[in-house]
Amino acid sequence: MEQIQENLSKVGIKQEIIDETQKMDFEIRDLVTFENNENVIGEKLNRLLALLKKDERNYIVSEDIITIYESKIGKDYEKYLNLFTKYTPYDYEKLFAKMVYYRGIGEKDKSDSYYREIEKKYSNTPIMEVIKIYNTANEKDRLLQTKKVLDILKNEEIKRQFGIPDEEVHSMNLTYTLTEVRKNYNNGEIEKAVSEYINNIVNSNVSNEVREYNRRKEILLLLNVLMINEEITNKKLREQNKKKMEGTYISKEIKKETMKNTDYLDKYLNEI
Repeated sequence: MEQIQENLSKVGIKQEIIDETQKMDFEIRDLVTFENNENVIGEKLNRLLALLKKDERNYIVSEDIITIYESKIGKDYEKYLNLFTKYTPYDYEKLFAKMVYYRGIGEKDKSDSYYREIEKKYSNTPIMEVIKIYNTANEKDRLLQTKKVLDILKNEEIKRQFGIPDEEVHSMNLTYTLTEVRKNYNNGEIEKAVSEYINNIVNSNVSNEVREYNRRKEILLLLNVLMINEEITNKKLREQNKKKMEGTYISKEIKKETMKNTDYLDKYLNEI
């Protein structure tokens, strides 16, 4: 959210539009991953389109529109791609967005040409490592690449240089950790599955605001790990793990919400 304020201020966008952009960004943060209701998706998209009309330089909104079209609707979004690439100050985003667009419409040669351009321009840079994630087909290799990127993005200067917000990095960490937890669990490594979560998420140095932004992912992962933890035969270790998890921000938030509404967790339990 802080990144939106900083980036759009540099462009010269009015504060009221920045405020509205931050509000919309928070509202749609889970839309791509969790929302399948066409009416809800359509309503959010229409509000984004209306917001973009207020100032076409708002490349944060044009990127959100592109993401929804590409992942949830499937319609051509070249108009909004052109606006995004016109105003984003990050050259790598322009090339990456075009690469994804042409891959999506089946023009592989053109998509590959943009990837080669990125490779040439950003060889041996942190952003190249990020982009490699999206071009790695093998799941095991992609997981290793994601871990490499997460380690790189612990550097605050690198995140700021490439405009990567803390919310996005933490979301990536949650997704990576969930995959690792499930992999270890499926391999029968119960204790390792839980320790992976504690090391990566419980002990991660992120603000409560960032955790709140990723609340849905946080809750789903926590519930998964709490259930896995119950299978640990070492009672002392099981209780130690449980105490650590119950002391987290998100666990305390769950307790607050369930005191107000006993059915609060039902929607999350249905997604596990």
